[in-house]
Amino acid sequence: MSAELDDASLRYGRAATATAYAAFAGLLRIVSTLVEWRQSILHASEGSDRLVRSVIERYRLWNNEYGEKAEAKALRDASASLPAVAAIADFEALCRGLGSVPLPIGIFADEAPRVPPKSGREKEAAPQPAELSVAFLKFQLGGQPAADIHHLVPREMHDMEIEVRVSRWPENATHLILTPVSAEPRSTYELSEFSFARPEGRPPFTLVQQGRAVLQVAQGLKARPFEFKYAAAFRPASVEQPVAIVGHRTLLVEGIDVRSNPITGYSAVDQKIVAIRDMLRREGGANSQELSDVLELLTVLGGMSGRAVQDAEFDGVWSEDRFQEHVRMELRRAPRIGSELDEHPKAAGGITDLSYRGIVIELKSVKNRIGKIEDCRAYVEQAASYAVAKGKRVAILCVLDCSVKDSAPWPAAEGLGVLRSAPPAAIAVATVVIQGNITRPSKLSR
Repeated sequence: MSAELDDASLRYGRAATATAYAAFAGLLRIVSTLVEWRQSILHASEGSDRLVRSVIERYRLWNNEYGEKAEAKALRDASASLPAVAAIADFEALCRGLGSVPLPIGIFADEAPRVPPKSGREKEAAPQPAELSVAFLKFQLGGQPAADIHHLVPREMHDMEIEVRVSRWPENATHLILTPVSAEPRSTYELSEFSFARPEGRPPFTLVQQGRAVLQVAQGLKARPFEFKYAAAFRPASVEQPVAIVGHRTLLVEGIDVRSNPITGYSAVDQKIVAIRDMLRREGGANSQELSDVLELLTVLGGMSGRAVQDAEFDGVWSEDRFQEHVRMELRRAPRIGSELDEHPKAAGGITDLSYRGIVIELKSVKNRIGKIEDCRAYVEQAASYAVAKGKRVAILCVLDCSVKDSAPWPAAEGLGVLRSAPPAAIAVATVVIQGNITRPSKLSR
């Protein structure tokens, strides 16, 4: 939502309107972290203090940018209690306050002023200068637009490109400086500062420049992306400064490196697990603890799917009981799962196969050929029903394909994905297909 508001702010004719929407977009990003904090409180999860610290620091940066702008005064007043949020009731009051702030109606283009005919005695009024704004038209990192999460290999140099539109150039200003700001420790990243000299010609001016980006540290699978934003100011500091900075100028950057820090030992499977994690984060259904538990399970099951293809571990036809025993043993061996794995807990009037901290793991062993993830849809509603009964937004479905194979298996990574249950539940069912009964390559020769 905040990215869409950033994009919308570029289309409004008045810089004051664009500023109000850009400020609201920044607050939405901060409140989204408080939503995660609320979930962690309700589920008695660890890490809630870390989320509060992040919120306070990011709000300080927001206040530095919008605190003196008249267009954001109502939002500033409504969010003043944000650093003092200590209970869920405080958070709910904050959301009600922000939701009641009226925003200006965006007009996509300014109408030409209607000037009545002048009498001979009237003096021509001096024209008002155009509103001073800096609009981020293009912001790319590694060739990808800024609205996406960027996956950068740590400690490697990456290209960055920026394109801005300046409505007019202030008198006596020599340079426009774009500077990265972040709540992250300064030692963890290096981002280019962009400097534009006074351009020739008539306004508005479109300026383009290339730079570099480096992440100095690698992140873990469960860490949230780094967040950076670019601020704009004219030099020298004594000249008129921008009244509006609009457009998408926030970078979400992730530095997980599955090559040097593998998750399962199978690179393509690791990348698919990261993609599933990003999708679940983006949709916002699962809180941070639930997502963390799901990733623990996907790490083990994803490794099983890779070994099943590489070593043909599941020979012949397996019963569901035998398959469940094998999966239970694999999950028990994982140090962070161990004794917290439950077998046959009841839910929704039925008996589940396995469960880890309330995350249901539904197991199936089938004799029909699974050619794609969608072929597992017949088992989605069962897993989703168990998840609803447990108060979860995500369930795990693991299907062992025991069909006789008369051709080469498909890549293990293609057996991982997310299927969605029918409304109104709309549970995300993370699905893992494990290929069994694989024919040895020598027997496929004709």
